[in-house]
Amino acid sequence: MKEEKAKVKYPGIRDAMDGNTAVIMCERESTDAAGAYPITPSTQMGEYWAQETAKGHVNVSGRPLIFVEPEGEHAAAAVTAGMSMTGLRAANFSSGQGIAYMHESLYCDVGKRLTYILNIGCRAITKHSLNVHAGHDDYHCIDDTGMFQVFGKSAQETCDLNIIAHKIAELSLNPGAVGQDGFLTTHLIESLMVPERELIAEYLGSPEDIIDTPTPAQRLMFGDKRRRIPELWDVDNPVMAGVVQNQDSYMQGVAAQRPFFFDHIAEIADQCFDEFHALTGRRYYRVTPYAIDDADYLIIAQGSVVSSAEVVADYLRETRGLKIGVLNMTMFRPFPADLIGKYIKGRKGIVLLERTDQPLSVELPLAREVRATISKCLENGAAGKGAKPYPNLASFTAKDVPPLYSGCFGMGSRDLQAEGIIGAIENMLPDGPKKKFFYLGIDFIRDNPFSEQQAEYQKQILAGYPNVKELAVHGSENPNLMPKGAITVRFHSIGGWGAITTGKNLAVTLFELLNYHIKANPKYGSEKKGQPTTYYLSAAPEPIRINCEYFYVDVVLSPDPNVFSHSNPLAGLKKGGVFVIQSDLPTPDDVWGRIPPRFQKIIVDNDIRVFYLDAFKIAREEASDPELQFRMQGNAFQGAFFAASPVMENNKLDEETLFKAITDQLQHKFGAKGARIVEDNVRVVRRGYMEVKEIKDKVVGKSTVADPPLIAEPPLPLRIQPSSLEPNTNLQRFWEQTGNFYLTGKGGDNLADPFIGLSCMPALSGLIRDMTQIRFEHPEWDAEKCIGCAACWTVCPDSALPGLVNTIDEIFETTTKRLANAGHEPVHLRSFLKQVEPAFRALIAAGKERDSVMAALDKALADTFAACTLPEADKAALAKEIALFQAEIGCFKWSNVKPYFKVKEKRSPGSGGLLSITVNPYACKGCMECVRVCPEYALRPVTQTPETIEKMRKAWEYWLSLPTTRPEYMLFEDLNAGIGALETLLLDKKNYTAMTGGDGACVGCGEKTALHLFTATVEALMQPRIAAHVAKIDELTTRLEAHIREKLAHMMDTADTPAFEQAMQSLEGKDLTLANLQAALAAANIEHPIDSAWLARVTKTLAKLKHLKWCYTSGVSTTGRARMGMVNSTGCTSVWGSTWPFNPYPFPWTNHLFQDSSSVAIGIFEGHMVKMAEGFKALRIAELEIEDQYDPKTHDAFFTYFNWRNFSDEEFLLCPPVVAVGGDGAMFDIGFQNVSRALMTGKPIRIFIVDTQVYSNTGGQACTSGWTGQISDMAEYGKAFQGKEEIRKEMGLIAMAHRTSYVMNGSISNPSHLIEGFIRGLNARRPAIFTVYTPCMPEHGIADDIGRQQAKLAVEGRAFPLYRFNPDKGTTFAECIELDGNPAIKQKWPTYTLNYVDADKKPAKMTLPMTFADFAVTEGRFRKQFKKAPASTWNENMVPIADFLELSPEDRKGKFPFVWVVNKDHTLGRLIVAEPLVKACEERLMFWTQLKALAEVDKETIDVEKIASDARAQARAEIMNNLTANLLALAGDEPTKGKDMKVTPANELKAPADCGCGCGGFTPATIDSEDCTACGECIEVNPKIFGWNDEKLATVIDPKGGPFKDIVKAAEKCPARVIHPGTPADPGEADLDALIARAQKYN
Repeated sequence: MKEEKAKVKYPGIRDAMDGNTAVIMCERESTDAAGAYPITPSTQMGEYWAQETAKGHVNVSGRPLIFVEPEGEHAAAAVTAGMSMTGLRAANFSSGQGIAYMHESLYCDVGKRLTYILNIGCRAITKHSLNVHAGHDDYHCIDDTGMFQVFGKSAQETCDLNIIAHKIAELSLNPGAVGQDGFLTTHLIESLMVPERELIAEYLGSPEDIIDTPTPAQRLMFGDKRRRIPELWDVDNPVMAGVVQNQDSYMQGVAAQRPFFFDHIAEIADQCFDEFHALTGRRYYRVTPYAIDDADYLIIAQGSVVSSAEVVADYLRETRGLKIGVLNMTMFRPFPADLIGKYIKGRKGIVLLERTDQPLSVELPLAREVRATISKCLENGAAGKGAKPYPNLASFTAKDVPPLYSGCFGMGSRDLQAEGIIGAIENMLPDGPKKKFFYLGIDFIRDNPFSEQQAEYQKQILAGYPNVKELAVHGSENPNLMPKGAITVRFHSIGGWGAITTGKNLAVTLFELLNYHIKANPKYGSEKKGQPTTYYLSAAPEPIRINCEYFYVDVVLSPDPNVFSHSNPLAGLKKGGVFVIQSDLPTPDDVWGRIPPRFQKIIVDNDIRVFYLDAFKIAREEASDPELQFRMQGNAFQGAFFAASPVMENNKLDEETLFKAITDQLQHKFGAKGARIVEDNVRVVRRGYMEVKEIKDKVVGKSTVADPPLIAEPPLPLRIQPSSLEPNTNLQRFWEQTGNFYLTGKGGDNLADPFIGLSCMPALSGLIRDMTQIRFEHPEWDAEKCIGCAACWTVCPDSALPGLVNTIDEIFETTTKRLANAGHEPVHLRSFLKQVEPAFRALIAAGKERDSVMAALDKALADTFAACTLPEADKAALAKEIALFQAEIGCFKWSNVKPYFKVKEKRSPGSGGLLSITVNPYACKGCMECVRVCPEYALRPVTQTPETIEKMRKAWEYWLSLPTTRPEYMLFEDLNAGIGALETLLLDKKNYTAMTGGDGACVGCGEKTALHLFTATVEALMQPRIAAHVAKIDELTTRLEAHIREKLAHMMDTADTPAFEQAMQSLEGKDLTLANLQAALAAANIEHPIDSAWLARVTKTLAKLKHLKWCYTSGVSTTGRARMGMVNSTGCTSVWGSTWPFNPYPFPWTNHLFQDSSSVAIGIFEGHMVKMAEGFKALRIAELEIEDQYDPKTHDAFFTYFNWRNFSDEEFLLCPPVVAVGGDGAMFDIGFQNVSRALMTGKPIRIFIVDTQVYSNTGGQACTSGWTGQISDMAEYGKAFQGKEEIRKEMGLIAMAHRTSYVMNGSISNPSHLIEGFIRGLNARRPAIFTVYTPCMPEHGIADDIGRQQAKLAVEGRAFPLYRFNPDKGTTFAECIELDGNPAIKQKWPTYTLNYVDADKKPAKMTLPMTFADFAVTEGRFRKQFKKAPASTWNENMVPIADFLELSPEDRKGKFPFVWVVNKDHTLGRLIVAEPLVKACEERLMFWTQLKALAEVDKETIDVEKIASDARAQARAEIMNNLTANLLALAGDEPTKGKDMKVTPANELKAPADCGCGCGGFTPATIDSEDCTACGECIEVNPKIFGWNDEKLATVIDPKGGPFKDIVKAAEKCPARVIHPGTPADPGEADLDALIARAQKYN
């Protein structure tokens, strides 16, 4: 190897990186411009290109790079084409659906002879389901476009081929595509030789170079010389391209491209491969052979599987003497038939392995091409000595034709072990089964079914498909093919804990320290932050060729302390291997005791060394930034690895050498972030090295935990779910065949069966999942501190913290029933509790709020028992029953908060209820946001232990037994009007569980909070409507049956009356159908002159009514008709919400593509409305029939064309809404046109946008919904560019411009405003679009528990103003827009109080404007836009940002804007604000001003009526003054005293009420502060009217501080009902009559 390097000019630079990085290392040097749109797994290529652009990198042509991120992949292809047309060297990066989406553009690029390169991170295309992992669907999607196609098997090949492809494209004038396997190459870190910048300069040159024209056709067009990249769009040489050609010319244009352009590509490619080899020593061919000279059998493949095939071939040659060779299909287009024919001739067998499936084609793509090649070679052979029809191809006789076998593998990155490749080879051996087509790595039928149910199910499959098992092929062995001296490592961690970074760091350390070859491969899934993850890495002194998950490992590192509860971390760990686990337990015995016995035995039997360390403790103590603690614990494991594994001993490394290498590596990685960050990381690694401890005393059975079950039992939430009547939607069937695998860590064992083929998940399959394993803390409720403010149960993103209000009777009855169900049927208890109830209630009423309810219960039980007069034997039995009762009820807690107990008791004694707040242990992920938002610290974080888990589960079982909250405890006046304490609608169990947990969202996900509130609102609206509707159906059914009987009786002859009555009696208990009626009448021998058309119509209608009721009350699902349906765009919401096998929704849900949920929703809406119309038609026809009003001549035609446009308002509101859901990328960008069209249709579709502004699912890219200055993966911060430059696209404003739709901008920070907006939009008979601000923790750079806090800051900083637009409100924008919910509406910026410690160490505070910059400083995504100003640098040129914004451009010169912050020692600090954020502040303020202008908030209005009224009042006052003066004069007083009397105008009089004379009397609002719950709801409505008194209870601080509307709204929302609105201060306020009427209830 060293000799080879010495002979070549450019051997490359040794490095380790993934395929995406390797491509950009070349593209950044060669290419001028790129257009790209983020799509996994090629996203990082675009991100890294954007980074280089922001840095100001200059390529070999001397140009800074250009980057454009348009609104979608189709546009990205167009952007790149435009760049290429102007003579720039251009590139694009895409995958999967993106390739399919841009497909039509690629034809045009070829037709224009453009020269750009499309870099593909090859992935599966969405079919029955979404998968973002490796597949060749996209690569073969473009086979017909005319682009040439090459594929790299490794990062080395991919980056080399990228360079070569540019040269091929520029010489052939044909665009090309370079493929690499998604994740398996794009994200796999491996050692390689990175092409030098000088190589690229010499090999590719610059686009403007003048070169020899390479082909005769080109010489005809350009002459002997041409520009390396021709300029197709050139103002100096104009030409028209992309023209229209008709029958006279089009075909000629197509045909001419073959001989004059396409036919040159192969020859040019060979030339380019040779030139590259001469410069680098790295050899490529269009088909690259391996060990084929003497091979009997060949494997033909492309991509990362090739190197695995090569090492398997070597293994089989060595161990079995099988002569196996491999052909790497480096180039697929043009297909290298000339080489393939030569290589395959006369072989004993060829197996073609393809990472795609095209089931309706005769062969898979590669097999088709090879078979076509064989056919042509046979034609050559048949020609004999004559001219060969295909002169470049080999000649075959029949004996030269090798048998072909086609194997499909690895789709969606399905792991392919060496065993699978061996199976493919064994299949074509003489004694093999010789299956012509097969799948590797999966099964259709399992030899050993997991359960009896599965065995029975497999019998059914085999009965219908007896040969289906034969579709799977397996090998006879799975050898360890790692090189000698290799070390393999597997990580078990949690998303967001830095396992990927740790794995990369460890791999690179081994690479640099030992000079080893490495492969580091994260097993990417759709898991989000907080979900279990796996990472693999290996290092060896020679190249590592096997590409698969490592079954055999030397070391397992588990930062996840719960790993044994959901996985087998010891799987494949070699004898004598090393296992290191995170633990905070104090002793080795304690740690060993937490390992289940089954795994203890594996450890002892295999002599596995076990180590532990508390990496979290290390990170907490060493990380100077709290946000880094989770991630930095991984660094401690890096240190532990070197201390525990044999690497240092085997390689004779000392500690000093090790830590120098680690320090250098961390300096390279984090140096730009400052020395502190580097030092923190080094200290953590060193402590991990020093503090890891080994467990020496390993006794099997000495365990404090039980073995996890090999076959999981259905979890409690699943057991109580009803069973659907249809297998496809039956949750219990789904559990047996799918769900139980995942709970035992065997998710990969899914069978290929009809169900998974359709990939439908039953509703609520998320209930299968138990989130206990992913949290370390959980919230605990302190009932004595709770005020019932609803903050916790509305913010919980996991639907895991329901509030519930129950009466004492309900609580007693529930507990008694639970005792009975447990086998303790009470004898005396029920009657005893009736005596306890009044005493218990009296004790609560007499006590203080927040007194212990359970203490009062214990006292009431004791006092009542003491007074009991039962006989002693009965009393003793009662005592036992009471003890059981107390034990049963003791797991639960209640609170006597004012709104539900005191207020109710005050109004109606005996009506008070008790509030409970219960943690769902199966759904809670431990984000602790409920703890953060609780104003009274009634929730606190508790370290999770087996004991606390058991305690929570008991409480949850009890909660499941309780009845739901009664309507009277949900404190809203009119839900349909959105009036009242709307958050209390979540107290209803059905409302709260309209969305469950069990999903894959990040911990604390803001999207889920928003969607939970929405689904709960829909359920709350629909429940009473459907109940009334079912009652109406019942009534109409009864009346129609009676009507039919009556009318039939009238149709009968008198003589037939007895027979008719007999016939009717025979129908008792039967459905009154036409068939039954006719049979009964025939049986009674009745000759009936019946109107058969009428009878058919009414019996059909009756049957429809009964069926309709069945649909609503039971249906196929057995749970009744769903309340809504969702169409989800691809994105974060679809990935966390639908990753197999966990579905959190109880309603129909579908995903189609990224961009089209709005369009799919249009189609679904139309079909859905057909079903709804059928039901309403039945009711309407029944009503007409009952009244004998149905006229076929009129009504038949009407009902034929009856559709949703004919629905009454009542009918419309009964229709489950169709909701299109998507993120900012789906709705603002790629699907923008779909959204616009949906709004223009006028169809009442609901569009729900979770606006995270960062394309959360693809890792945080720039989006048009983001703000100026925001830093993301495609809007990087660097020398040339500093984050996003564009201003935010205001979707709400655009939606308003459609003038068709209800529009809302809402935020999870304002749940009441949000719910009210949902209600209005859902009730509108027009499209509705809800854009909701939803923080994304990992991409915004914020903690898991501050989603609502950050959303609140976004609203207060004018980053995300709240507004609603309702065209039904009026004509002008001012009439239709509401800005309610925004703080300080009249001001530019709201204010906030900053608390700090002054120079004298005394507490101090100051009031500051809350600008956009003050919000931005709290989020990591803006961090680089601020620079700390040490106190020593403070001077008069530093200006607070709000003041700076008021300065003119001239006055700003020499000034430095800053924001005040509080340092860690609580002293004041200053952060200088960068120019991009100054622009962001200006833009946000401008938008706020524009919004206010549209709403005419600041407009001075002239109320003519008010002026006239004031004038009349003043006139009356003057008359009274004069009259009084005259009277006083007559009485002898001085008349002048009366002349100066001043009468206050009517609108300023403090009269107790309007006297009726038009004077406008005013009664100010008041609050019964002593009864206030301190929830702060009124202050949230308007802090200028309401505030806190000294006891932190609400009071009125200024009854004229805002509109009467706010006072009324506050009274309606007040859960304690202590606000009395009084009367309006401004008689000119809009809608005053309605407001006064609403206020009367509270006065």
